[in-house]
Amino acid sequence: MTEIYTTFAAIYDAAFDWEVAGEVGSITALSGLSEGRVLEPMCGSGRLLRGFADAGFDTVGVDNSAPMLSLAQAHYDKHGLAGTWIEADVTGFDLDQACDLAICPINSLAHLQNEATMLAHLNSLSRNLYEGASYWIQLDLKAPVEVGASEEWEFEYLGETLVSQWACTGCHGGTETHVSRFVFPDGRVIEDDYEMKVWTFDSWMKLLGRSPFELSAAYAGGSFTPLRVDTSLNGERVFWQQLVKLL
Repeated sequence: MTEIYTTFAAIYDAAFDWEVAGEVGSITALSGLSEGRVLEPMCGSGRLLRGFADAGFDTVGVDNSAPMLSLAQAHYDKHGLAGTWIEADVTGFDLDQACDLAICPINSLAHLQNEATMLAHLNSLSRNLYEGASYWIQLDLKAPVEVGASEEWEFEYLGETLVSQWACTGCHGGTETHVSRFVFPDGRVIEDDYEMKVWTFDSWMKLLGRSPFELSAAYAGGSFTPLRVDTSLNGERVFWQQLVKLL
């Protein structure tokens, strides 16, 4: 587990804090849900899950970072919300009650390093979802790999304006090396390197064929404009995939 999700969890939480009501509204409408239980594996501090709780859904967050789950509970307490938090590996967990919907945004699933761990995760999710339920994920599909891609934005943390920087610095053996940095106004830098699994449309569809899910639809991030479910998804960034649990 990288330090940005443990030691520096509060800074990560501040860097990725934005309004989610639009995403929640689109996902629930496209899933045909107005109530129910929502599951988020790799929930972190519960940014997106909190939006579902605000909309009246029961929520369950699963993560293997205790600091992140503590932040999630603190956010819920601050907003008068109730939710369930489970510290567990997302490749093998079981709930006491199935869920109607699951979500996993911003490429978190790429932290699963190989096909075996991804399949274990999808099988675990399937055990905890009702038949026909949707699993909404953001997982970039890439061809070719974009070594050198980068992003930068400002955010507020404890009264200071910090800069968040991200870059893809290399690719080898089907994984990319990423670096994330948080830069303070006085020049101090927190930096973390980690590996992310690379999926193409073809390799992803082949794996889904071995899983309990099918790719039902795809939508552009933010606008939720429908996208074609074919190789044109290669290179589409931070888009939504709607996976549906099969029999």
